[in-house]
Amino acid sequence: MVTDLNLNTKINDIFFLKDVEFRVRRDKKTIDMFFKIVDKTGEIEAINWDVSNDKVEELRKIEFARVQGYVTKKKGDGTLQATVSSLIKTAPFDYSDYLPQSKENLDELMRKIFSKIDSIKNSHLKNLLKSFFDDQEFAEKFKRAPAAMKVHQPYIGGLAEHTINVVAICETIGNIYKEINRDFLITMAILHDIGKIREYAYDKVIEHTDEGKLLGHIAMGLEMVDQKMRSMDNFPKDLELMIKHTLLSHHGHFEFGSPRLPSILAAIALYYADEMEAKVSGFINIKAENKDFNEKWSKWIWWLERSIYLNEEMILKNRVSEPEED
Repeated sequence: MVTDLNLNTKINDIFFLKDVEFRVRRDKKTIDMFFKIVDKTGEIEAINWDVSNDKVEELRKIEFARVQGYVTKKKGDGTLQATVSSLIKTAPFDYSDYLPQSKENLDELMRKIFSKIDSIKNSHLKNLLKSFFDDQEFAEKFKRAPAAMKVHQPYIGGLAEHTINVVAICETIGNIYKEINRDFLITMAILHDIGKIREYAYDKVIEHTDEGKLLGHIAMGLEMVDQKMRSMDNFPKDLELMIKHTLLSHHGHFEFGSPRLPSILAAIALYYADEMEAKVSGFINIKAENKDFNEKWSKWIWWLERSIYLNEEMILKNRVSEPEED
């Protein structure tokens, strides 16, 4: 498995290949193949040096292959990469076996979401939620969708995992700040990322759809919610506006993709809940990716604009286990 690959590990296993790209060197003759090898535990960048011209088209079409080579460190940032000596095409496998998966039980996550929907007392909000989640096709797509491509929960089931975490944070916010309407906040926590079931394709590989690239999940989520509310009898116009505003503003800043800034109490609460969940989960991912490097600091993280310290668990574990002083 990809998670078993450490520096100098020999590779001789079957993987799914994605993001295949061929680059010509400065001599305008030598061709190198850059790609990623993938299984359900993750992915790692790979390089196949000096590919002959007559092999390019054949290699471009390979999806599953027996990969032979070894693990090296990438020049520059020191991350691991696979240096490949041989790619042998194999028969197709079940794609789902090679997609990264949430460690959570997805059916249990969905049961938690349905339980939260049942807890909503406002009939308009509950009916809106049920119009989505009582649709078996929608619920199945929601259960399997990733939450993102890279930063947080970029795997099958990531959206359900992210959503129930945001709901839990919002429940805590509501318990502290009684002024926030609990039904509205929990409804928006469940609905805020529904556009991601259309933003990403996740049948063979996890990637953006064309409409995902062109529109993004905020615009698509707004469209989906608008269609549902229009199909419902006598949905209150003022409540509709609040729902739409909260969807449009949940990224909190224009530069983060929000067409509007949060201007109601529940919207600002949702933004910070969503931001917290994404950033903390992303932080945890970075630490997991760096667990085998034995370094104090990670590489530079583009979305944080900094490196992160990796030794905190060891320090805390050692200090917490120390006996108390008299």
